Amino acid sequence: MAPASCHDATFACRLTTDNMQPYYRRHALEWRPHDFLQTWPGLESYMILLAEQRVGFLSLDTHRSCLYLRDLQLSAQFTGRGIGTWAMTQVTSLAQKRGLHAIRLKVFKDNPAQSLYERLGIVVAGDEDHLLPLERCIRPERPAVS
Repeated sequence: MAPASCHDATFACRLTTDNMQPYYRRHALEWRPHDFLQTWPGLESYMILLAEQRVGFLSLDTHRSCLYLRDLQLSAQFTGRGIGTWAMTQVTSLAQKRGLHAIRLKVFKDNPAQSLYERLGIVVAGDEDHLLPLERCIRPERPAVS
């Protein structure tokens, strides 16, 4: 995983379009690539690399004591290999190191990624039209007592 730059925004937007367009169509929602590209600089984003090849990305945002996973996208040919689980382990580690108390995200109700999140102890925390808000409470790392 490596910090993303403005040069990665086009890759991330294309990948998100490829992965999410079917959900937007199915739920009669409008996907706006321009909006994605405009929010990109304000998010903390990381490229997911496999042998130095970009295979996905994740974007985060912090609000109060929570780390929000705004996006976790993998190229279709790299799903089912444990990369999503690994990425979520990295997100959890970041949240713990920062002393945050929860990871939150939203997922389409018909997105099979729900099973990944469920396996990782992320639970449904509400219901919003086509989306499910999910949350995992975590324990922040405590500094060593000397």
